[in-house]
Amino acid sequence: MGAGSSGLALETDQVGLSPLRTNLDDVPESCVASIFMHLDPPEICKLARLNRAFHGASSADFVWETKLPSNYKYLAEKILGQSPESLSKKEIYARLCRPNCFDDGTKVYIDRSLRSLLLYLHFCKNKIQ
Repeated sequence: MGAGSSGLALETDQVGLSPLRTNLDDVPESCVASIFMHLDPPEICKLARLNRAFHGASSADFVWETKLPSNYKYLAEKILGQSPESLSKKEIYARLCRPNCFDDGTKVYIDRSLRSLLLYLHFCKNKIQ
């Protein structure tokens, strides 16, 4: 970690009885969020349970925007029926991961493992005659 971190561990509290130690709560939320950008959503959700800083970082819009397809604003309006500005990026991601129906039976959702949009057409409605 370096000399700065080592020096912190040697400092003592105001009474001078116990040494101060750094822990995960001392990591700035913005640093944690920057790391979360490179993780998969299930990993982010697991780490969000560790402490408040991790939980706060897991809700940052710039973290979830990297997980969304490039046309997520259009999808939010057409499929979810809401303005993308009224939802957090995390909420848009969560809703798009669930199967959503539109156009009388067409289902669309984000495949979490592929990070891509999947479209399922109902076979009865698309018969070739």
